[in-house]
Amino acid sequence: MKLIWRSFMLVLAASALIAAQDKDKKADKPPSGTTVTKKHVDTEVQPAAKTVKVTPEIIKDAQQKLVDKGYKAGEPTGTMNATTRAAVRKYQQDEKLKVTGKLDENTLSHLNVGAGQTFGAAPGELGRGGKAAGHNIKEGHPVAAAKSLGKGVGRFGKKVGEGTKSGVVGTTQKVAGDHKEPTSTTATPK
Repeated sequence: MKLIWRSFMLVLAASALIAAQDKDKKADKPPSGTTVTKKHVDTEVQPAAKTVKVTPEIIKDAQQKLVDKGYKAGEPTGTMNATTRAAVRKYQQDEKLKVTGKLDENTLSHLNVGAGQTFGAAPGELGRGGKAAGHNIKEGHPVAAAKSLGKGVGRFGKKVGEGTKSGVVGTTQKVAGDHKEPTSTTATPK
Protein backbone atom coordinates (compact mmCIF):
# COMPACT_ATOMS: atom_id res chain seq x y z
CA MET A 1 0.00 0.00 0.00
CA LYS A 2 2.90 2.35 0.80
CA LEU A 3 4.38 1.68 -2.64
CA ILE A 4 1.14 2.61 -4.39
CA TRP A 5 0.78 5.75 -2.25
CA ARG A 6 4.38 6.77 -2.95
CA SER A 7 3.84 6.16 -6.68
CA PHE A 8 0.68 8.27 -6.53
CA MET A 9 2.50 11.12 -4.82
CA LEU A 10 5.42 10.87 -7.26
CA VAL A 11 3.05 11.15 -10.22
CA LEU A 12 1.29 14.11 -8.61
CA ALA A 13 4.59 15.88 -7.95
CA ALA A 14 5.83 15.19 -11.49
CA SER A 15 2.55 16.51 -12.90
CA ALA A 16 2.84 19.71 -10.88
CA LEU A 17 6.46 20.14 -12.01
CA ILE A 18 5.52 19.68 -15.67
CA ALA A 19 2.63 22.10 -15.25
CA ALA A 20 4.94 24.69 -13.67
CA GLN A 21 7.49 24.35 -16.49
CA ASP A 22 4.81 24.73 -19.16
CA LYS A 23 3.04 27.62 -17.40
CA ASP A 24 4.26 30.15 -19.96
CA LYS A 25 3.13 28.05 -22.94
CA LYS A 26 -0.47 28.35 -24.07
CA ALA A 27 -1.82 24.89 -24.95
CA ASP A 28 -3.54 24.78 -28.31
CA LYS A 29 -4.40 21.11 -27.95
CA PRO A 30 -4.62 18.68 -25.03
CA PRO A 31 -1.62 16.52 -24.12
CA SER A 32 -1.29 13.11 -25.77
CA GLY A 33 -2.97 10.30 -23.87
CA THR A 34 -5.89 12.52 -22.81
CA THR A 35 -9.34 13.38 -24.15
CA VAL A 36 -11.13 16.72 -23.96
CA THR A 37 -14.15 16.59 -21.64
CA LYS A 38 -15.07 20.30 -21.43
CA LYS A 39 -14.04 23.44 -23.23
CA HIS A 40 -13.89 26.75 -21.40
CA VAL A 41 -11.64 29.62 -22.26
CA ASP A 42 -9.09 26.89 -21.68
CA THR A 43 -9.38 23.11 -21.98
CA GLU A 44 -10.23 20.49 -19.34
CA VAL A 45 -9.04 16.91 -20.04
CA GLN A 46 -9.31 13.40 -18.62
CA PRO A 47 -6.96 10.44 -19.22
CA ALA A 48 -7.73 8.39 -22.32
CA ALA A 49 -8.38 4.70 -21.74
CA LYS A 50 -5.89 2.36 -23.34
CA THR A 51 -6.49 -1.29 -24.03
CA VAL A 52 -4.15 -4.18 -23.40
CA LYS A 53 -2.20 -5.32 -26.47
CA VAL A 54 -3.52 -8.72 -27.50
CA THR A 55 -0.71 -10.83 -28.97
CA PRO A 56 -1.08 -14.05 -30.98
CA GLU A 57 0.08 -15.97 -27.87
CA ILE A 58 -2.76 -14.45 -25.80
CA ILE A 59 -5.25 -15.25 -28.55
CA LYS A 60 -4.01 -18.84 -28.68
CA ASP A 61 -4.24 -19.19 -24.88
CA ALA A 62 -7.74 -17.68 -24.91
CA GLN A 63 -8.83 -20.01 -27.72
CA GLN A 64 -7.58 -23.00 -25.72
CA LYS A 65 -9.36 -21.82 -22.55
CA LEU A 66 -12.60 -21.34 -24.50
CA VAL A 67 -12.30 -24.84 -26.00
CA ASP A 68 -11.55 -26.27 -22.53
CA LYS A 69 -14.71 -24.58 -21.23
CA GLY A 70 -16.81 -26.13 -24.02
CA TYR A 71 -17.02 -23.20 -26.43
CA LYS A 72 -16.47 -23.75 -30.14
CA ALA A 73 -13.51 -21.41 -30.66
CA GLY A 74 -11.87 -23.53 -33.33
CA GLU A 75 -8.30 -24.75 -33.42
CA PRO A 76 -6.01 -22.64 -31.15
CA THR A 77 -4.00 -20.89 -33.87
CA GLY A 78 -3.37 -17.48 -32.32
CA THR A 79 -5.43 -15.71 -34.97
CA MET A 80 -8.75 -14.01 -34.25
CA ASN A 81 -11.28 -15.30 -36.75
CA ALA A 82 -15.08 -15.39 -37.02
CA THR A 83 -15.31 -18.67 -35.07
CA THR A 84 -13.21 -17.32 -32.20
CA ARG A 85 -15.16 -14.02 -32.11
CA ALA A 86 -18.44 -15.95 -31.95
CA ALA A 87 -17.10 -18.09 -29.08
CA VAL A 88 -15.89 -14.97 -27.25
CA ARG A 89 -19.32 -13.31 -27.68
CA LYS A 90 -21.08 -16.43 -26.35
CA TYR A 91 -18.66 -16.63 -23.40
CA GLN A 92 -19.14 -12.93 -22.61
CA GLN A 93 -22.91 -13.38 -22.75
CA ASP A 94 -22.81 -16.45 -20.48
CA GLU A 95 -20.52 -14.68 -17.99
CA LYS A 96 -22.67 -11.52 -18.06
CA LEU A 97 -19.82 -9.41 -19.42
CA LYS A 98 -20.14 -6.60 -21.95
CA VAL A 99 -20.60 -8.46 -25.25
CA THR A 100 -18.02 -7.12 -27.72
CA GLY A 101 -16.58 -10.22 -29.37
CA LYS A 102 -13.13 -8.86 -28.48
CA LEU A 103 -10.58 -10.13 -26.00
CA ASP A 104 -10.74 -7.09 -23.72
CA GLU A 105 -9.19 -6.88 -20.25
CA ASN A 106 -12.33 -8.06 -18.47
CA THR A 107 -12.77 -11.09 -20.74
CA LEU A 108 -9.07 -12.00 -20.47
CA SER A 109 -9.32 -11.72 -16.68
CA HIS A 110 -12.33 -14.05 -16.59
CA LEU A 111 -10.48 -16.53 -18.84
CA ASN A 112 -7.34 -16.16 -16.65
CA VAL A 113 -5.21 -15.24 -19.66
CA GLY A 114 -2.82 -12.35 -20.39
CA ALA A 115 -1.68 -11.44 -16.88
CA GLY A 116 1.68 -10.11 -18.08
CA GLN A 117 0.19 -7.78 -20.66
CA THR A 118 -2.41 -6.51 -18.20
CA PHE A 119 0.31 -5.78 -15.63
CA GLY A 120 2.47 -4.17 -18.30
CA ALA A 121 -0.29 -1.73 -19.26
CA ALA A 122 -0.95 -0.60 -15.67
CA PRO A 123 1.84 2.01 -15.21
CA GLY A 124 0.72 3.83 -18.34
CA GLU A 125 -2.64 4.48 -16.69
CA LEU A 126 -0.92 6.30 -13.84
CA GLY A 127 1.09 8.33 -16.32
CA ARG A 128 -1.92 9.35 -18.40
CA GLY A 129 -3.83 10.30 -15.25
CA GLY A 130 -0.89 12.37 -14.02
CA LYS A 131 -0.47 14.04 -17.40
CA ALA A 132 -4.15 15.01 -17.52
CA ALA A 133 -4.00 16.22 -13.90
CA GLY A 134 -0.96 18.38 -14.61
CA HIS A 135 -2.71 19.95 -17.61
CA ASN A 136 -5.86 20.62 -15.59
CA ILE A 137 -3.86 22.17 -12.73
CA LYS A 138 -2.04 24.39 -15.19
CA GLU A 139 -5.35 25.49 -16.71
CA GLY A 140 -6.83 26.24 -13.28
CA HIS A 141 -9.20 23.25 -12.91
CA PRO A 142 -8.28 21.59 -9.59
CA VAL A 143 -11.47 19.49 -9.41
CA ALA A 144 -10.92 18.13 -12.93
CA ALA A 145 -7.28 17.47 -11.99
CA ALA A 146 -8.35 15.38 -9.01
CA LYS A 147 -10.85 13.47 -11.16
CA SER A 148 -8.28 12.73 -13.85
CA LEU A 149 -5.70 11.60 -11.31
CA GLY A 150 -8.35 9.43 -9.66
CA LYS A 151 -9.26 7.86 -13.01
CA GLY A 152 -5.62 7.07 -13.72
CA VAL A 153 -5.11 5.51 -10.29
CA GLY A 154 -8.41 3.62 -10.55
CA ARG A 155 -7.56 2.15 -13.95
CA PHE A 156 -4.08 1.29 -12.67
CA GLY A 157 -5.60 -0.55 -9.71
CA LYS A 158 -8.09 -2.39 -11.91
CA LYS A 159 -5.37 -3.60 -14.26
CA VAL A 160 -3.16 -4.71 -11.37
CA GLY A 161 -6.10 -6.56 -9.79
CA GLU A 162 -7.15 -8.26 -13.03
CA GLY A 163 -3.55 -9.13 -13.86
CA THR A 164 -3.05 -10.60 -10.40
CA LYS A 165 -6.23 -12.66 -10.65
CA SER A 166 -5.29 -13.95 -14.10
CA GLY A 167 -1.79 -14.84 -13.00
CA VAL A 168 -2.71 -16.45 -9.69
CA VAL A 169 -5.81 -18.32 -10.79
CA GLY A 170 -4.17 -19.44 -14.03
CA THR A 171 -1.19 -20.75 -12.05
CA THR A 172 -3.19 -22.50 -9.34
CA GLN A 173 -5.32 -24.29 -11.91
CA LYS A 174 -2.20 -25.74 -13.51
CA VAL A 175 -0.67 -26.77 -10.18
CA ALA A 176 -3.82 -27.98 -8.44
CA GLY A 177 -3.90 -31.33 -10.24
CA ASP A 178 -0.28 -32.09 -9.30
CA HIS A 179 -0.74 -31.55 -5.56
CA LYS A 180 -1.78 -34.43 -3.33
CA GLU A 181 -2.57 -34.20 0.33
CA PRO A 182 -0.55 -36.57 2.51
CA THR A 183 -2.64 -39.38 3.85
CA SER A 184 -2.17 -40.98 7.21
CA THR A 185 -3.03 -44.62 7.85
CA THR A 186 -2.74 -44.27 11.61
CA ALA A 187 -5.26 -41.63 12.62
CA THR A 188 -5.35 -40.79 16.30
CA PRO A 189 -8.76 -39.97 17.74
CA LYS A 190 -9.14 -36.67 19.54
